[in-house]
Amino acid sequence: MTPESCEALYRKESLKRLFRRFDIRADRDRGQHFLVNRTTLETVADGAGTGEVVLEVGAGPGSLTCLLKKNFNRTIAVEVDDSFTDLFVELNQEESVELIQTDFLNLDFNELDLKRNGAASLVGNIPYNITGKILEKAVDERDYLSKAVFTMQKEVADRILAEVGTKHCGPITYYIQAYGEVSRLAEVPPDDFYPPPEVDSSIVEIVFTREKEFDSDEESFFSVIRGLFNYRRKTIRKGFIVAPGFSLEKDEVDELLERAEIDPQKRPEELTLEDFDILTTHLDNWGKS
Repeated sequence: MTPESCEALYRKESLKRLFRRFDIRADRDRGQHFLVNRTTLETVADGAGTGEVVLEVGAGPGSLTCLLKKNFNRTIAVEVDDSFTDLFVELNQEESVELIQTDFLNLDFNELDLKRNGAASLVGNIPYNITGKILEKAVDERDYLSKAVFTMQKEVADRILAEVGTKHCGPITYYIQAYGEVSRLAEVPPDDFYPPPEVDSSIVEIVFTREKEFDSDEESFFSVIRGLFNYRRKTIRKGFIVAPGFSLEKDEVDELLERAEIDPQKRPEELTLEDFDILTTHLDNWGKS
């Protein structure tokens, strides 16, 4: 095959022929749905930008890799399913492309020879069943990254992009927006994939900020958010009383909310990042004054 054979990845029928030739079968249990629409793939690649290093999650046959390697000096493709290896290597023989066969969630970024200056881009058409875990991994490794561009289930994208303080937001909204600026690059219909998923998808860009968007202790901050969202149908006051992680009496909850100047009748999704930050700070300082 020649480099032009990458074009075979962008048409369903030719992709199917390649899969038959290399005895590859889409594994639905792993959430494998391959983007075949070149325009959509170019949107992802363009979102990743250009630069020194790009890290790709779930490279599969190399459809996105074929585009990324044109824009980056070094392309690191991660794929846990070794059934794609022969096809991927045949299409991506450049020395600038490195294939790592491992689970991205177990990947040690320290071993990738990346700079801790946010220089690398992270991209991928990520499996819907582990989207949350991949997003958490991206945030955890943000010191190495400038941005992340992911194709994901539209429902998850909507929640990440929700305006903080509205009924559409959830813990993941605060988690992602606390570390980066989020935008939607495109909507992706099921027909852009082979095999097509049963849901619509979105391409989302997360540009990581140099500093987190809150001042309180990180672990405490997200413990408060998770604890209250476990009782999202209840008021903030009631949530603090019934959630086992807080161990506060009713009068203590009232005093805490008064100090933080938080309306006790609000529900968790009505609070902003700043509200949770102030609330966490007061909770951490509880009993010290």
